[in-house]
Amino acid sequence: MNPESTRLLRRLMWDTRVAALGTLQGGDPAVSMVPFATRVTPEGALIVVHVSSLAAHTQNMAAHPRVSLLLMVPDDPALMPQALPRLTLQGQAQTLRTNDPDHAPAQARYLARFPDAADLFGFADFQLVQITITEARLVAGFARAHTLPPDELIRLLTAN
Repeated sequence: MNPESTRLLRRLMWDTRVAALGTLQGGDPAVSMVPFATRVTPEGALIVVHVSSLAAHTQNMAAHPRVSLLLMVPDDPALMPQALPRLTLQGQAQTLRTNDPDHAPAQARYLARFPDAADLFGFADFQLVQITITEARLVAGFARAHTLPPDELIRLLTAN
């Protein structure tokens, strides 16, 4: 990947606040909107969402943990829609219980991004779900696509 595509990848992962989340609902695809935070550890690139157990997408992730997320730049009328930069992430969702060692750092990262969500952590039906990214597909523009395995994604997100 060239430096411009790397900057775009970082912008999408670190600056985008909302993703389209694809889950399976009774065998059919379902898409919803989730605010998210990004975490990178030596073990993986992670997406953290804080969701209500009452929401269909939370129930879907519990039943079928393989998910997909789409992150996009805002629409730009100067570009063909097919040329809009975007990042599709494939991953495995896991609910984090409060005694899980990843819970505290995931919560801290989420609250650093969304401080107004602090009160939601007191609601019994809300839980953290951490999505371990298994593949990333960056479309940096028309005919400029890159498929990234997890180790390459971690390297690009953490390199100086």
